[in-house]
Amino acid sequence: MSTKDNAAQMSFELHSAARLLRRNFDRRAKAHGLSRSRWQVLWHLAREQGQKQAELAERMDVAPISLARQLDNLQQDGLVERRPGPRDRRGFRLFLTAAAEPALDVLRGLALQTRTQALAGFSMEEVGQLQGLLERLRENLTREEA
Repeated sequence: MSTKDNAAQMSFELHSAARLLRRNFDRRAKAHGLSRSRWQVLWHLAREQGQKQAELAERMDVAPISLARQLDNLQQDGLVERRPGPRDRRGFRLFLTAAAEPALDVLRGLALQTRTQALAGFSMEEVGQLQGLLERLRENLTREEA
């Protein structure tokens, strides 16, 4: 197999693995009445509360209107709240509520189960190598967008 064929096969494998990770997680989350899209919003907000909606949409690489609907649903469920910004009262900041913590606990557990299944048979060294290689791949692709 040529280097070109290897690179093409790697691209297909990477895409397929990412799709299977998402599908596996979605199946687990659905059993709890949750979804990956909700998890992504909650996860990003748990990492950094007080983001503006436009910032969060950019980080998640989703259309702001799609995120707005998701935020409306999360707010209606009492998991997220919008608070006026300190300087600009028209711009809202996003925060998790205390009610979001149990959902985050469940979702973290589901994510761990999914990763454990995906990495079965990998040594810690192999996991570290894979992480490093994927980080380099992402950095290479990010440079083009800057």
